[in-house]
Amino acid sequence: MSCTGLHIGAVKIDPPLVLGPMAGYTTLAFRLLCHNAGAGLVVSEMISAKALQYGSAKTPPLMETCPQERPVALQIFGGEPESMADAARLCIEKGANVVDINMGCTVPKVRRSQSGVGLMCDTDRAVAVAAAVVQAIAAPVMVKFRAGMVVGDYSYLELGRRLQDVGVAALTLHARTASAYFRGHADWTHVARLVETVDIPVIGNGDVTTGQDALRRLRETGCAGIMIARGALGRPWVFHEAREALAGRTDAWEPTGPERLAVALWQAQMLALQFGDISAARQMRSQMSYYVRGLPEAGRLRQRFQGVRSVGELADVVWEYLERTSCSMEEPTVGGVTDPDGAR
Repeated sequence: MSCTGLHIGAVKIDPPLVLGPMAGYTTLAFRLLCHNAGAGLVVSEMISAKALQYGSAKTPPLMETCPQERPVALQIFGGEPESMADAARLCIEKGANVVDINMGCTVPKVRRSQSGVGLMCDTDRAVAVAAAVVQAIAAPVMVKFRAGMVVGDYSYLELGRRLQDVGVAALTLHARTASAYFRGHADWTHVARLVETVDIPVIGNGDVTTGQDALRRLRETGCAGIMIARGALGRPWVFHEAREALAGRTDAWEPTGPERLAVALWQAQMLALQFGDISAARQMRSQMSYYVRGLPEAGRLRQRFQGVRSVGELADVVWEYLERTSCSMEEPTVGGVTDPDGAR
């Protein structure tokens, strides 16, 4: 088992650490932070093929990429092969190196539309969608799905084989069933089973929150890579920690409170450049609840952040907190870029 990289088609992912797609969170700004911290591949939040088909004005901004985050995957969801193929072509036009198909989202309205995890209930349709996307583009295609619908359902193994047969280059398995949603604990024995079943790279996902988690899961399952999603919220530096662990180094860096808040403000400024000040502030309200976990007065800070209406107001809350607690702000180092304009 190698910890030095993986290949999705011709795209090298080194280190074999992937930022997982999360609706409302894996924006360009957050992807840049995670890439610069050590993620080998970053994945966008899921993009609706149907919304693209009908010209939704809200969807194209989700497809924005930049050279500094590459390799980058754009994730699409839908249940119609033709519209998914069209969406995949657009992803490549927007700069994606890999196209990811979502077959794991458990949101009811997504599932009812025969998208997301709904495709796992109709394997013929799932395979047809994947085949259409593979045939539509020259770039590699990966699929993210779940460990069956309920406990004891191992149909994901047959689905994995069939997806491999139509040309899918890699599989990501969230080691929970669809019925579990995000409850309980991920069962990584499913990842090990899938590794033994298919010949293409398998990326494991679920409950990875530290660098040692990533290293242990790689060793236990023999999977080719690790996807970190919720474990990166408010902690993009978890990818630095994981990269160090995979390289056999244990001196993981943990930022101070002021450093954490500096990273958060960098993210807010990047969001403002892309979406505007008001939208950026709205998006950062939920993000800040993760950044302040474990800090003194975290509960009070969360309440203050819920009322901010601009990035300037958010920054005022941060500076007031730092002054009251006698902390000093430092330049964010995890992002690797301190000038938001320079990262565009």
